[in-house]
Amino acid sequence: MITAQEHFRAVVRDRLAPALRSMGLRGSGQIYTLPSESCWAQLGLQRHKWSDRTAVQFTANLNVVSRSAWEQALALWPDIGAKPTPNIFTPVADVCNERIGLVAGVGDCWWPLSADGRDDDATCRDFLTMVGEHGLPFLEREVAART
Repeated sequence: MITAQEHFRAVVRDRLAPALRSMGLRGSGQIYTLPSESCWAQLGLQRHKWSDRTAVQFTANLNVVSRSAWEQALALWPDIGAKPTPNIFTPVADVCNERIGLVAGVGDCWWPLSADGRDDDATCRDFLTMVGEHGLPFLEREVAART
């Protein structure tokens, strides 16, 4: 039997990633970027730490930081990496880190996936609706504010 962790990877690869790319994001796996010359604007899929073989809960972290602020921080702390990672908080000036549910005003949202896939359609639809209605507009607003 397939585990929920394996099922999550398949759902991301086969359903969420193509839909996120059709919304204008670039990426694969758990990190997607809104193209911008002035900022890193990212959406990161995060699995809940209590996910197990039978069920996975996931959310999206939204991260926007100007490229110039990141370069300045990189000069001070080379270990932070060439670009930000939306699922890891980095204390850099002019960075905005938010969870998608908080951006939408509904609190910290986590979407469930079970190993048997019984709720995949509703989960994917609800998650992608939240990204389209709240996540992308948030990323776009934050990029515009830094341009």
